Amino acid sequence: MLKKISLFIGMAISANAVAKGGVSPYLPLNQAPELEHQVQRLLAVSKNTHIMSKPYKAHDIYRVLQTVRHTYPELYQTLSYQLSPYIQSDAGSFAKVTLAAGTKDKTLPNQRGQTTKTNLIVEGGAYANFGRYFGVSVAGIANEDEILPTQSFFYLGNKYAQLDVGYREHWYSPFNDSAMLLSTHAKTTPSITLSNVEPITSFNIRYDMFISKMTEQSGILNEEEQNATERTYGKGKPYLYGLHISFAATDNLTIGLSRLMQFGGGPRSVTLKDFAEGFFTPGEKDNVGGKDANEIGGNYELGDQIGSITFVYNNSIYALPYEFYGEVALEDTLGGGDRNNSYSFGLYLPFIANNHSLRFEHSNWQDKWYGNRIYLDGNRNSGNVIGHWAGDEHDYTDYTPAKSMSVNWHWQLSKIESLNTTIRMLENKRDGYKTSYELQTAYTRKLSKPIMGAKSWGAELYQGKDVYGETFARLGVFANF
Repeated sequence: MLKKISLFIGMAISANAVAKGGVSPYLPLNQAPELEHQVQRLLAVSKNTHIMSKPYKAHDIYRVLQTVRHTYPELYQTLSYQLSPYIQSDAGSFAKVTLAAGTKDKTLPNQRGQTTKTNLIVEGGAYANFGRYFGVSVAGIANEDEILPTQSFFYLGNKYAQLDVGYREHWYSPFNDSAMLLSTHAKTTPSITLSNVEPITSFNIRYDMFISKMTEQSGILNEEEQNATERTYGKGKPYLYGLHISFAATDNLTIGLSRLMQFGGGPRSVTLKDFAEGFFTPGEKDNVGGKDANEIGGNYELGDQIGSITFVYNNSIYALPYEFYGEVALEDTLGGGDRNNSYSFGLYLPFIANNHSLRFEHSNWQDKWYGNRIYLDGNRNSGNVIGHWAGDEHDYTDYTPAKSMSVNWHWQLSKIESLNTTIRMLENKRDGYKTSYELQTAYTRKLSKPIMGAKSWGAELYQGKDVYGETFARLGVFANF
């Protein structure tokens, strides 16, 4: 199946090989907070340029940056300097080292399955372009337990069709602290991805589609017996297909559509025809009831599907810019009854007195979100939910409805100092859980002169009380090179 789809993608990029324009390296994702903060500011104040799929392509962000050269000169200068390693040469790199100590073994939000017990983290990356149409990226995280590839792949193509093959991350959401469908909360999977560097037409159409293979799951449904109550399960590695498309409806409003399909693996064989039917008619190939299963068998059902509709709107009130965004996520089809949906909204104020940024995000999801009867592990990779970080904050098989909230405040203390603070709240709606609260804050200071190659250093604190009423804490120091 993977070979067939990769052949299709390869044919698509070959057909467009004569188009002008080149490929682009990617900016770090949840690894360079100061750079990412300035990029978020840029996207919030620029017109017709919302980008809902991450990681961001460096050349795409640089193109957007030119639109605010005169309206936000300070932002332009700061971000131009930060982007220069990815734009002005054919090679670039970044590195960060963190030493930390923590209590309790709690998963860190959006950090590829790492926990409060992870003590040493060395992360970094480098890329090299070989001409305009080919490049290589090597990036990852090494800790005392394992090596986690993040952006390690080769890429080729042109500005309308860039093909990435390897460990390339995906984040499908306009939200910053969480993503209901796909985020960096779980480990990165090997994938084949096709996307565009430059938006298409005046509607600024952007697309991103990929197929990857997840880690092994032990509970993949084999077949259902006649009475539809006795089931057998086997081991295997499911496939994960993702598709994201966005377009600018107006200068201030962007609409996005995303889709994830988890299918196959172990005892479940899937043909290209099955995949096509599941993609175009999800209501017929998923959520097959017990009566239908008796007649056609459990393997008729393709797998599990979730999708979302998102929007981002930006404007200003009395010279105060703001960004308002939302998401309706659903499994298979939108509706009530046995359907399980998710609703989220966010508000971002990128410039408050020039030195402050404030972001508020809220999500609410129904029963069995991330759960599925075909895959007992649900939408997980290496034991971690592939979407919202709160999906790990409950008993493993209890997919309780819940709601979460996060508030992020970025304070630029001076030209060389910053404080980035996030407060989170999570309430699982079933009995047996308590409301959790957590605080995550990081202080960063640039050095006037590099010390042993380090350009800045800082300290971070992560503490709170989880959904079981147990306290946790983690204190770390880091250096950026």
